[in-house]
Amino acid sequence: MNRWITLIIILLAATTTFGQALTGTWVTTVTPPIEAGVPPFQLVFTFNADGTLLATGTGGELPALGNPCHGVWTANRVTYVCFDFDSSLQNVGMDKIRGVFDVTARTLTGRLDLTNFDPNGNEVFSACCATIAGTRLEVERLPEPDAMREKDGERFRRQ
Repeated sequence: MNRWITLIIILLAATTTFGQALTGTWVTTVTPPIEAGVPPFQLVFTFNADGTLLATGTGGELPALGNPCHGVWTANRVTYVCFDFDSSLQNVGMDKIRGVFDVTARTLTGRLDLTNFDPNGNEVFSACCATIAGTRLEVERLPEPDAMREKDGERFRRQ
C-alpha cells in the first residue's frame, strides 16, 4: 500500500514540475513554413500557473501587429486564439493556434499549427508546421548606480 502512495506522489510531483517548467514569460521566434510566404516574427508568451496563457506578436502588417491572444495550456501543449482586424480595425475573423513544445529550464522549442476562421466561425484555411524557438525571460539585476564601467578603454564613474 505504501508503495502505491509513494508512486502516486512521485507521479504528481513529476507532473507538477513539468507544468511549472513552462510557467513564466518566454520571448520566442516563430518561423512559418517557406510556402506561407511570411517572414519569421517574434511572439511573447506568458504561461500562468492556472493553465491560462497570454501571447502577443509582431507578425503581419498593421493592424495585425501585436494582436493579443488568449488561451490555455497543459504540460507541453497549447491552444490559443487571436482576433484578426482589417485596416479599419474591424474584426475580420479569428485564428486558432495549436502547438506542442519541448521545454528545458531556459529554452522552448516546438511546432505551431494555425486555423483561420471568418467572423461567423467558418473555417477559411489551415496551415501546418511553423516552428517556434525561444528563451525564458529572467529577472535581471539593475547595475549599481555608482558602479565603475569601462568605455573606450577608460574607466569612468557613472553620474
